Amino acid sequence: MFDQIFGNYLVQAGKLSQEKLDAVIEYESSVRVKLGTIAVAEKLMTDKQAEEVNQLQAVMDKRFGDIAVEKGYLTDDQVGQLLKKQGNAYMIFVQTLIDQEIMTMEDIENSLKEYQDTQGFTDSDMSDLVSGDIERIVKLFLPANTELHDRLCGIAIRTLIRLVNSGSYVSKAFLVDQIVADNFAMQAMEGDHYLISGFAGCSDSLLAIANPFAGEEFDAVDLDALDAVGEFTNCINGLFASELSKEGVDIDMLPPEFYDHPVTISGNQFCVFPITIGYNVINFILSIDSELKIA
Repeated sequence: MFDQIFGNYLVQAGKLSQEKLDAVIEYESSVRVKLGTIAVAEKLMTDKQAEEVNQLQAVMDKRFGDIAVEKGYLTDDQVGQLLKKQGNAYMIFVQTLIDQEIMTMEDIENSLKEYQDTQGFTDSDMSDLVSGDIERIVKLFLPANTELHDRLCGIAIRTLIRLVNSGSYVSKAFLVDQIVADNFAMQAMEGDHYLISGFAGCSDSLLAIANPFAGEEFDAVDLDALDAVGEFTNCINGLFASELSKEGVDIDMLPPEFYDHPVTISGNQFCVFPITIGYNVINFILSIDSELKIA
């Protein structure tokens, strides 16, 4: 995710063209091979085992390596070796910029410092950003809310990257009392906490979730497309509820709700987390222990 976040900053700052960023990202995708592919190539796993782990990732909020270890297909040491072969995303991005003579190391370091200053990040924050750890990165862009905000947003982003688009990235979240959207798919959860989460889009942006998740090609954000987004939201919330249930926290999910027309979403300082998928910006809406009104 670092490459997308920092790369987008470089484009906005006029230090890099969108075309060059796209070329760098495309090159990276050929370098940073999926862990399962490497495991099969190294004869550590079979194709069938790798596919099984990939399918389990759809219902488990865990990394490929963690699941493979739990299933007994890999050891912790083998996962560590595979990760080294996969490469560090931060280093691959920086090295690509240098190798293709797009920027020098000095240019990159200066731009990183400028980015750090504009975001108000500490040195520790920057370490989190380049770590490749989705949970650490997501927290950097969230307001100072509760642990539940961090956990649910972390699950949402990790699930998006696994099941929808591996190039998805986040921007600074914010708190509002009202926001307008062209369409909205949401789900409420009740029990020890009352939560509402969902995805709000403009124009056809929600197709960036609906099409890859459903494996179809919807032409417009109609009720069928929103049903796919609702199922994806249900997947995220199911992982979240399952995680909480292990800690003795009771949460029940209600049926998803869909709005295929412009709506005004109102509430008391709820969280709006912008996520970029491809060239589409979609807002992940999250309200905890507070009602939302949809009009």
